[in-house]
Parts: sequence; structure tokens; C-alpha cells
Amino acid sequence: MRYLTTLFLFLLHISGAAQQAPIDIHGTWTAEIHTGRVYLQVRTAPPPDSTRSGNGNGDWSAGQSLPVEDLAGLVNSDQFTMAAVKFDLRREAGSLGFEGSFRDGRGAGLFTFVPREAYVGEMRGLGYGDDLPLWRRFQLALHDVGPKYIRDLKTEGYDKLTLDQIQRAKTHGVTIDFIKDIKGQGFKVATVEELVRTRDHGVTAEFIKAMKGEGYTGATLEEFVRLRDHGVTQPFIQEMKKAGFTGATVEDMVRARDHGVKPEYVAEIRRLGLGVTTLEQFMRLRDHGITVEYVKGLEAQGFKNVPVEEIVRTKDHGVSAEFIADMKELGLKDLTLSQIVRLRDHGVTPGFVNHARARGYKTTDADELVRLKNVGLWKD
Repeated sequence: MRYLTTLFLFLLHISGAAQQAPIDIHGTWTAEIHTGRVYLQVRTAPPPDSTRSGNGNGDWSAGQSLPVEDLAGLVNSDQFTMAAVKFDLRREAGSLGFEGSFRDGRGAGLFTFVPREAYVGEMRGLGYGDDLPLWRRFQLALHDVGPKYIRDLKTEGYDKLTLDQIQRAKTHGVTIDFIKDIKGQGFKVATVEELVRTRDHGVTAEFIKAMKGEGYTGATLEEFVRLRDHGVTQPFIQEMKKAGFTGATVEDMVRARDHGVKPEYVAEIRRLGLGVTTLEQFMRLRDHGITVEYVKGLEAQGFKNVPVEEIVRTKDHGVSAEFIADMKELGLKDLTLSQIVRLRDHGVTPGFVNHARARGYKTTDADELVRLKNVGLWKD
């Protein structure tokens, strides 16, 4: 009896272990062929104990763009059509075998992952002796993480990385060519995380070279990322230089772009003769909504050669050319900008002036109108 009980518990343990570790990995795929590349997406069910992210429905999916040549058996044609097709994605960790159909370059079907047995030993020989269950090998195969990439990373000086760091670098497109290109621009000691961030933000060796050509030879990788993120392009820098900002720093260019200070805006404001010279002044005007139209509107109402700070104050307090014109029509013709701002601040509008006059108050004195508003004439 004791023997049977022991045997039962042993079989139960084996059964539970089999449920935890999948004996194979299979799922569905979709793909689209376009100009020599395949946009491939696979979907499968992760093992019950997996902590890897899914899609919220219990499934796990991943997509990537590959050269058609990487998929043995697939035809390089945007119009590829075949009712029954088989092709493979062969990696060091194993192969994904695909079956399905294509119509006009779009396909779908089923896939199965077949691990390569020698892979585990090869990885162990490189110092990665951690357990590599089938699920992990499937992910490493999908992202083409294997001995070759690891050896190449070591050649470039990255020889103390965890497997997670290596997989992250590969997944984010940090290729050996990319590393060499970045090194070629002077960044020989960039960390893997810096390379990932640089790649994610679209900073290429060509972009760095172009920025250096504009004088930013001492910029850091993070500053190049910042330039790229904020849309500071080489043409933008060149136009800003033509506008006179030859000594602008990376931060100056980023802030100018963020605040909408473009070369055209600079030229327009300069033609007004306001005496604005620095980028900081142009940004301040732009932030406060000072446009050529606004300044010309004030000039049309007789306010010419107004100091910049007074223009900003007038705009901030909601005084428009239309407001001034309406007040003039009501007989308030000789007011200063400060008086007009005070009227606007106290809610003395053309409507209020008409209301006061309807009750017998014919004054055109700004201070008297403010007093009437403050004592509540509007509520009478």
C-alpha cells in the first residue's frame, strides 16, 4: 500500500511538471511582404508560470520586420500568392516552421518552434549557464540572440552583460554595425542602455555627423537624443544660423524649436524694428502670442514704436486692436496703452460704456469709468 501511494505521488509530480513546462511551442502567424521585407507577427500561449508580457487575453505576441531572405522558402514579391506555403526562420536557438497561405503579399497560418539542442551547450560555454527553458529559447530564437551576436558584442567591448541585457539590445535594434557606427562618431564607451536609448530615439551615425558638421562636436549622446526628440534638424539649424544665431547651444536650439521660434518668425519680428536680438527675447514674444499681425494692429490704432515689454503686457491683459477701436468709436480716443489695459482689467468694455451712458453717465474719463464699474453700476 505504501509503495502504491509513493508511486501515485511520483506520477502526480511528473504530471504537474509536464503542465508547467511546454513540450513544444506553436501558434499562429500573420505576415505582409513589402519592398523586400516581411512584417511578421506571431502569437502563442505562454507557459502558466511565465512573467513575460502578454496582450491582456492570455496570449503572447511579437512582431518584427525581416528581410525576405531570412525566411527560407518565401518569395520576394509584394503580390506573392500561394494557397499552401511553407517557409522557415532559422536561428541559432532553433527554427520556426511556418505553414499557411498568401494572397497579394499578405499571409497567415500556423507555426511551430523546433529548438536546436546544441544551443544550450554553446551558451553555457560563453558563460550563460542559467537554465534555458523552451520558452526562453523560443524568445531568443525569435530575436536572433545567440553565440554569434554575443561574441561580436564581446569583440566590441561588451563582455559582462546579462542575457536580459543582450536580448534587450538585440530586440531594440542595436546591431553590431550600429555600435561600430556610433563608435566611429567618437562614442567608444557608451553603455548598452545608452545605445538602446540612442537607437530607440532614431539617432543614427548620419544624424550625429550632420549635427557635428553644424558645430556641435562636443555634444553628448544624450544631447543628440534631445535634438532628435525635439525635431531640431540640420536645415533648421542652418536657417537659424542664417538668422544670426551662430553661437546657439544645443539647449538654445531645443528651446527655440519647442517655443515655435522659427527663422521665418525671427525675420518677421525683425522687420517690425522692435529691437529684439536674443533668442530668449524671441521666445518670450512667441510664448506671449506676439505676432506681426498683433503689432501691426496696435500700430493701426496709433501705437507705434511701443517698447517690447509694453506690447507683451498689453497682449497679456487681453487688449486687442479691436478693443481699442471700439473704445475710440465711443469717444475714448486719447488713452494711453496703460489706461486701456486698466480699463480691460476692470471689465470696462464697450458694452459697459453703453450701459453707463444709457443711465446718464456720458464721461470719457478712464478713471471715472473704472470707478463706476467698481461701485456696481453694471448691476443696476
